[in-house]
Amino acid sequence: MLFDVEHNGFWHPAWPPRQAITSDPLEVARRELATVPQLVPVFGHRYLPGTAGEWGHPVLSVHQTDIIFYGNDLADYVRREFTGRSSSVPARATVDFWSYFVEAGPGIDVTAPTPHTPYAVSPQEAVEYLRMLALERLIGRRHHPHQLVEAGLAALVLDVETESLALPAGLTRTEHERADALFERVLTELGLPEGLPPDDTDIPWEAARWELVRWWLRLIVNGSTTPGAGGDLVTYEGWEALGRPEALKPLADDVYEYDNWEARRGGTREQWARAITAEAERLLAAPWPPRG
Repeated sequence: MLFDVEHNGFWHPAWPPRQAITSDPLEVARRELATVPQLVPVFGHRYLPGTAGEWGHPVLSVHQTDIIFYGNDLADYVRREFTGRSSSVPARATVDFWSYFVEAGPGIDVTAPTPHTPYAVSPQEAVEYLRMLALERLIGRRHHPHQLVEAGLAALVLDVETESLALPAGLTRTEHERADALFERVLTELGLPEGLPPDDTDIPWEAARWELVRWWLRLIVNGSTTPGAGGDLVTYEGWEALGRPEALKPLADDVYEYDNWEARRGGTREQWARAITAEAERLLAAPWPPRG
């Protein structure tokens, strides 16, 4: 964090106004940081906010001041990091100083449902969309109930044939709690669960993650999600979880610049958004999965 204060212009809003400081801002930041709850190292760059006598804090993934949720609590984090499975319960901020970064800082909460606009213009695309949602559930990602309802409605309109498809598509807002179970019925009737890739490699759900990375890249390119949101997903659920393959590093670098453009004063956010989209197009045009 001190590196970003010195080199990238970062300043926490809870600190004294930087423009009013007459002494060395780095020393002021160092004094302020000495008073905040410490981060307890867990594994790599994953940390827990350390507050004596308390428990249940979310695990944070920390890259300088690029900080996101990476588990609802320690147990959920261990499942997520080492098995590729995570809780369906939303993570919540519990420590005021650090909550600023996950609630008001750059990037998105990558454990939240994928922010995107559903797409499908043919029965084949509608079934593929259902498969991608199934793959997300396979690796432990959540969905908003309305996303499942919209997926069912799109498939129904495009004449995908399954006995139960009209049920999730016809749910009202007050019936959304039934969406997940009905979505499972639709997947089973379409035979999709049998076609999902197994978890049989050293990297949890490796094949499923590569499929999802390709889908998220397509969402970026066709405008169904923003370059920033889609790039964050590819970075943390793809590049990070797949062991940081070299082929995805250029996109991860562009995402970092996008999330930190103001502090780094390097180009504009729109320029980095275009860079993310261009890199997504390049990856999609190459053989899949990419090598390296």
